[in-house]
Amino acid sequence: MAHQRINVSQDIVEVITSKEADQVTTLMARIYYRLLVAPVAWWVSNEMLRISGSTREEFSTSAQVTLFNWLRVPPEESRKALQWLHEKGVITYLRHQGGQEIEITFAGLSFPD
Repeated sequence: MAHQRINVSQDIVEVITSKEADQVTTLMARIYYRLLVAPVAWWVSNEMLRISGSTREEFSTSAQVTLFNWLRVPPEESRKALQWLHEKGVITYLRHQGGQEIEITFAGLSFPD
């Protein structure tokens, strides 16, 4: 699901740009934005991303590594941000199949016509 425009509710914007968010990581807003502009292939519905690991020849990449590479921030910053966003109810973050699949569901999104 590729969207030309996504509206984020004001309460979500306030959470991801709060002082508390900055205490977790000053990269919070960037991480959230990168999630919103994830590759089209990852969008499985208007509110959900599904990231899968991959295997090429003898090399395997977990879904988490794929996601962290996309976010372009250090893995520890990504982990802290995703956990905090999940705890705050901004996203639901679920890992499946031994880390080979991640589902991220967003709260507070709308899609104008």
